[in-house]
Amino acid sequence: MADTAISTFERHLDRLDLGRGLSAREHEQVVAAIRRLNTAVSALEGHGFAPTPFERETALATAVGLPAGMELWVKDETGNVSGSHKGRHLFGVAVCEALAPSGVGPWAIASCGNAALAASIVAAAAEHPLEVFVPTWADDAVVGEIESTGARVTRVEREVGRLGDPAYLAMVEAIAGGATAFSCQGTDTPSTIDGGRTLAFEMIDALTAHDHPTPPHLDRLFVQVGGGALASAVVTGLARCDLPKMPTVHAVQPLGNHPLVRAWDTVLSELLDAPPESTVEGRLAAAAALGRLADDARRVIVRRLRSDPARYMRPWADEPESYATGILDDVTYDWIPIIEAMLATGGAPVVPSEDQLRRAHALAHDHTSIPACPTGAAGLGGLIAVVEAGSALERHERLAVIFSGHQRAGDPLPS
Repeated sequence: MADTAISTFERHLDRLDLGRGLSAREHEQVVAAIRRLNTAVSALEGHGFAPTPFERETALATAVGLPAGMELWVKDETGNVSGSHKGRHLFGVAVCEALAPSGVGPWAIASCGNAALAASIVAAAAEHPLEVFVPTWADDAVVGEIESTGARVTRVEREVGRLGDPAYLAMVEAIAGGATAFSCQGTDTPSTIDGGRTLAFEMIDALTAHDHPTPPHLDRLFVQVGGGALASAVVTGLARCDLPKMPTVHAVQPLGNHPLVRAWDTVLSELLDAPPESTVEGRLAAAAALGRLADDARRVIVRRLRSDPARYMRPWADEPESYATGILDDVTYDWIPIIEAMLATGGAPVVPSEDQLRRAHALAHDHTSIPACPTGAAGLGGLIAVVEAGSALERHERLAVIFSGHQRAGDPLPS
């Protein structure tokens, strides 16, 4: 069993950008900063950043229709700091700020719930003021928890005719006014991706212990995508783990808001000279036709995406809506690493129905002991969509999903 007295950040420091290329003295300074902040988080939460479970869930696999011999593994983030994966991202940012402050003003974040709650706990541990911008529909109970840490919360209304997440736009204005970005958008806070990579490292640690003495393997990953930091962190983290083969990556977004899927559709229409069908089956077929792209071809595409991002990633025109409210970002901010990972692994994005997202939430509660929220179980909704589309998964594949957040008082009950 892992020694949980050592935080996951200290354990995996050498794999993180935070720990690369350091002198012995610099390494000691980073470790000291991690320990100080983790101790302060523990004082507020009752625990710090220790590895969370990643285990095989046989009953859940049967319930979603996987055949015998196919493994389903679930990464359970519901017991992490603040009840979701978001704290990982923001702890990494806070350590960087402790080592090299980027400003004297308050930290600022835009979020509909979990990220803001995690930010408020980490900011309180760092004894730094925090400005939180949330949509008008943010859950009152979560807002109350955020305010109880001392953070200042502002609800922001959507303006007719103005594209983009109103809370995010308000955060950008605050940054222009002197605040420092403290967010789960890697576009504004690059170190937020680095902190999230610890999740991937823990997954491979668990598989290494399970598969020993053979190398660990993971065949397919379903990961829910809102702003994209979680998926970007996991796929880039897995790429640092010396796996025999990267798992096939499936990004999951809801029907009422899927800007990343639309960007992938545009890329595939250029590569295959025809747009993929806007169905689960159509996108999987297009990915199969394209296959795993070689490094050189992929680099050309990534350069194209970076040189003309607005051609591919556009704000969602209508007000986003879904049962999985935590992934209703108007824009997938950290999208390019996810597109690249799907191209590299032969994966395709998946858009489950709202009914499939509801059933994923219910099945998570019925067939595991994990108290996942609707958004937290959304990756499972993508797996259900693939299974029910009749797509041919290999019989002995090992699949992974991430239950990324804890059920809260304001969340709909699984049914």
